[in-house]
Amino acid sequence: MHHSSLQKASADALGQLVSVLGNLRAEDFRTPLPVLSGGTIGRHVRHLVEFYQCLLGGLVSGTVDYDARARNLVLEEEPALAAAVLEHLVRRTGEIGPDQPLTLCTRYGPGEPVLIPTTLYRELVYNLEHCIHHQATIRIGLRALPQPASLPDSFGVAPSTLQYQSTHVHRDVSAAGQ
Repeated sequence: MHHSSLQKASADALGQLVSVLGNLRAEDFRTPLPVLSGGTIGRHVRHLVEFYQCLLGGLVSGTVDYDARARNLVLEEEPALAAAVLEHLVRRTGEIGPDQPLTLCTRYGPGEPVLIPTTLYRELVYNLEHCIHHQATIRIGLRALPQPASLPDSFGVAPSTLQYQSTHVHRDVSAAGQ
């Protein structure tokens, strides 16, 4: 994927989320949902927003540390603020320049962090996949609301899945083994 299409895919995914939040009541954004194990739509939005923030912040230092997220709880309570931050991320993602080496810093238990060589584009791909994964979870939460929100068909669906669905006829699984 050329970097401009990667930027566009990221901007589109984040922009879809902005649109969904624009049609969501604040009460629904922050209500714990049993289908999300007591989590909220807002918590999933905050989580994916903070991953993008960590990546963009890492462009200055050269190190990306997703474990060092701000965990700004206001973002999971206020959908208008979350939407504004997402719009900012759409703009910042569109401004990303050439690929560059980065270091991923991560921790798996006590002790020294693990440092892994990576690149900006690799981490942008990771963030896009992570965003789509959380959109799929958000979709489950939205469908469980008393007044389910309308969603684009592509919301929370991987681009490879959309491509596959557009080019293959679905077989009846029960007849496949006969």
